[in-house]
Amino acid sequence: MEIQNKSNQLIFQCEVIRKHLLIDKHYQLQIFENKIIIRENLEHPPKYEIDLSLKSQVSWKHSDDHKIKEFGIKYFNKTKWFTGQSAQMNQMKTYIQTKVFMQGISGFYSSHDIIGSGASCKVILVKDYNANKSFAAKCISKDYIKKKRTSDRFDRLVNEIQILRTLKSHPNLIKLNEIFEGENSYYLVFDYLEGENLHKFIKNQSYQIPEQNVRAILQQLLLGIRKCHQQNIIHRDMKLENVMLSKANSIDNIKIIDFGLAIFNTPDYPFAVCGTPGYIAPEILNYEENKYKNERFSYSPQIDMFGIGVMLYRIMTKQPLFAADKTKELINKNQKCMYVKHTISQYSNILNQILYGLLEYNPKKRLTADQALELLQAQQFNQITLRNESTRNINLNDEFQIPIYNDVVQAPYLFPNRKIKREMYFMHSYHLNEDRVNINGKSYLPSFTVKPSLDFGQDSLLDKPLKAPQDFILEQ
Repeated sequence: MEIQNKSNQLIFQCEVIRKHLLIDKHYQLQIFENKIIIRENLEHPPKYEIDLSLKSQVSWKHSDDHKIKEFGIKYFNKTKWFTGQSAQMNQMKTYIQTKVFMQGISGFYSSHDIIGSGASCKVILVKDYNANKSFAAKCISKDYIKKKRTSDRFDRLVNEIQILRTLKSHPNLIKLNEIFEGENSYYLVFDYLEGENLHKFIKNQSYQIPEQNVRAILQQLLLGIRKCHQQNIIHRDMKLENVMLSKANSIDNIKIIDFGLAIFNTPDYPFAVCGTPGYIAPEILNYEENKYKNERFSYSPQIDMFGIGVMLYRIMTKQPLFAADKTKELINKNQKCMYVKHTISQYSNILNQILYGLLEYNPKKRLTADQALELLQAQQFNQITLRNESTRNINLNDEFQIPIYNDVVQAPYLFPNRKIKREMYFMHSYHLNEDRVNINGKSYLPSFTVKPSLDFGQDSLLDKPLKAPQDFILEQ
C-alpha cells in the first residue's frame, strides 16, 4: 500500500512475514523518508528499525524466474529475512534502491561486455532480467577503496552517490538507478547511453556544425548545469568527454555525466586544484599566486560556466581554446586565460556574445546559467564588438581574490607522478582529455566516463589486461 503522508513522511507500507520453525510471524513494514520500521502491528512499538543510509544494507533472494522472494535486513550484525508478495517487495525496492547499499545484484542483472575501465573501476553492460533492458554498471574495486588508510576514497564514493541522488531525474543529467555492494566491489547502476561522448561526436563531424545544432547542444548543457546549481551542486569537471549522447550521432538528448569530482557548494570547502587542463576556471589555477589576498577563496558555480565556455569554443571552431604541445604550457595558458579573442563569423552575434561571456576571466562578471539561457532564448540582441587580441578580459582592479587555505587533505584523485607534479608546480589532481590521452584506442560508451587518470601505479587496473566479458561475473 502506497501512502503519502507529509507530516509523518510515511511513503510505503505493506505486510511481511518472518518464517519460523513452528509458526510464521506477520509484521507491518513501513518505509519513512529516512528509515524502515517493522512491527507486529501499528499499535506496537518497532521490532526492527533500520536507517535509510549508506551505512545500512538490504539483501535480496530470488526465485528461479528472478522474482524477489525474500529480503534481508542487517540487524545487530545478523541478517533477518522476511518474505511477502513479490510485487510489494519490488515496490519496496524502488523506494530504497539509492538510499542503502543492496546485496544480490546478480539476481537482478546479467553481465555482458566490459565497456570502460579506469584506475579504480570497470564499467560493464548489464541487462535487467525482467525488463530485458540494458544498463551500465560502474564497478568500484573495494581493494582500491580500502587501500588507503584514511576514509577519503570511500567518502568520495558516498559524496558522488549523495549528489546523484539529490539530482534525481533531469533530461540532461545522468540518472543513478540503484547501488549495490558485493564482496569485492561496489556497483552504481546507471542508464545506458548508446551514443558517443560529445568530444568524439564533434571530432567526427567533417563539416562546420550548423548554428541550430550548436544552440541545441548549448541549451541542453545550460539546462543541465542550471539544475545542478539550483541544487547547490558544482560539477567541477565540465568538458566534452563528460557529456554523452543518448543515441549515436543524435544531439536530441545529451546528458552531463561523471559526478566523481562534484561537490555540494558549502562555505569553506577544502581547496583542491582539480579538473581537466584546458577547461579549468582560471581562478582555481591562480590560487597559489593569489592566496595571500584578503578575500577567502570559495568554489562557485561559475567554474562550471567557464568549462562550458571552453566546450562551446570547441564546438564552434573545432579547435581547442588553448593550443599547446606540452601540459605545462597548456596549464600556463589556461591559468592566464590566454587566447585570441575574435568573432567567429560563421555564427550569430548572440552565440559569440554568450561564448565570450562564459569565457570571462573574472568569475564575478562571467555569465551564469540563467543569464546564458536568457540570452540564448531572447529574440533581439544588441550588437557587440569583439577585438582581435590576446587578452585576459579583466579589469585588474576588480580581480577575483583568493585567500590562504592550505588544507589539501581532501584534494580528490591525488596522483603520485612526481615528474608531472614538479613540472606543473601543483601538488593536486588533474584529469586528461581525449585530445591528449587515448588508452588502448578505446572510447568509453557508458552513461558516465571513467576518467583517464594519472593515478597509474603498479596496481592500476589500466596496467593490467582486461578480463574477457565472460570472465566478469556479478557478485551475489
